[in-house]
Amino acid sequence: MLSNEPFFESLRDLLMHLERIGKLKRISKPVDKDWEIACITRQVMYQPPSRRYAILFESVAGFDTPVATNTLGASRELYATALGVSSANGQIDKETIHSRWVQALAAPLAPIVVKTGPCKENIMRGDAVDLLKFPIPTWTPGGDAGAYLSAGAVVQKDPETGVQNVGVYRGMIKGRNRIGLLVQPAKHSGLIFQKYEAANMPMPVAIVVGPPPYLGMTSVGRVPFGVDEISVAGALSGRAMEVVKCETVDLLVPAHCEMVIEGVVQPRVREQEGPFGEFYGHMGPPANSPIVEVNAITYRNGTIHQGFQEQMPPSEGSCIKDIAMESILLSSLRACGIPGVLDVHVHPMSCQSHVVVKIKPQFPSHAKAVYSGCWATYPNRAKQVIVVEDDCDIYNDGDVAWHLASRVQPDRDYTIWEKGTGLPLDPSMPKEQAIYSGKVGIDATRKHAYPPRSLPPPRMLQDVIAAWPSYGLPPLLD
Repeated sequence: MLSNEPFFESLRDLLMHLERIGKLKRISKPVDKDWEIACITRQVMYQPPSRRYAILFESVAGFDTPVATNTLGASRELYATALGVSSANGQIDKETIHSRWVQALAAPLAPIVVKTGPCKENIMRGDAVDLLKFPIPTWTPGGDAGAYLSAGAVVQKDPETGVQNVGVYRGMIKGRNRIGLLVQPAKHSGLIFQKYEAANMPMPVAIVVGPPPYLGMTSVGRVPFGVDEISVAGALSGRAMEVVKCETVDLLVPAHCEMVIEGVVQPRVREQEGPFGEFYGHMGPPANSPIVEVNAITYRNGTIHQGFQEQMPPSEGSCIKDIAMESILLSSLRACGIPGVLDVHVHPMSCQSHVVVKIKPQFPSHAKAVYSGCWATYPNRAKQVIVVEDDCDIYNDGDVAWHLASRVQPDRDYTIWEKGTGLPLDPSMPKEQAIYSGKVGIDATRKHAYPPRSLPPPRMLQDVIAAWPSYGLPPLLD
């Protein structure tokens, strides 16, 4: 991180910065956690990206704790702001975001263990534990099975290697000291939990609420298995993250987070959890999920509850996952030796299913190597991978559509992969079949010499833009 870039040690630091630049709005009117928080946040996400902002609900009816939403991913602009890479004119520095991620994945920065931190200012133990004292929202009013932790960064430790894993998984509040946690076999959380169950051992868990923003970013990405997301978060910020030991479990958590929920998951114990409004924009079905038995809760004075809205995109959850996926794919494709990979875009309404990769073609079937790399990195995402050349603006849907129309013959350029890894939350398949998913790769690169484009020369177009005010026409949009 450059010395002139902002560094946010905590969620609070970020919120103060967002308020200074006019990107945080406070709501002092009392709101109901079971419908108003979700509905207000949704209305903000319906606005164009440039008009979206973070929200701090200062008064939640029946509670003393405020709730923050849209803090990291209301828009790509806010994500860039949280990462400290917005340019001086407010434009999004996409290349710097991706390069920062690539560097962080290549050289994680181990955390620094400190004796204590703000997250220890208050401690509930044993019978004093009460999750119901905090305003944990219902995110799909009338649809969710109850209140859910939606931004809780779940910390586990691999019992074989001792390496921690951090991921965001939905957590249903089932009482004052019990949480139903969705653990999926194809995710890193599931791989680790399977090891504990195979050994008939309880799994220690810590759920971090309101971590430093960099961990909020890495915990939703598919960081390579065996790499600690806290270390990647430190490298993403440019500073090793300070961590403290939990009170009742052998795990390390950020010292400057808002809250830590400590507990254990017993092997072979399941209860119904869900339904929950998922990022595909449909209700995720009920699941038989493991249960976190909460032993302790530690939290800051004046703790702030952070939530990610998922449900129908665009949402904060979809935005931060999309950017992480783009950067991780870019890093992975380059790391596995595929040359000429220039950029990656995940379509914001695609639920991480549609990916466009820009390359400079260098060998026959270059595009097929790209598909394979995408599907290896994200086995249960990326149902459609489109590969284009460097003359395509992959962030412009119209330009991508033109490349598909002018450079693709379906019988020649479509590659279908049957029964790849699926995601049980994908509503396009019946639940019992959704462990599998077809994939399609589309090669939208040129296979022969093309005639010139039918456009005026770029210099003439620029001359017209420069002279635009003289024509007496309405201003052009950026």
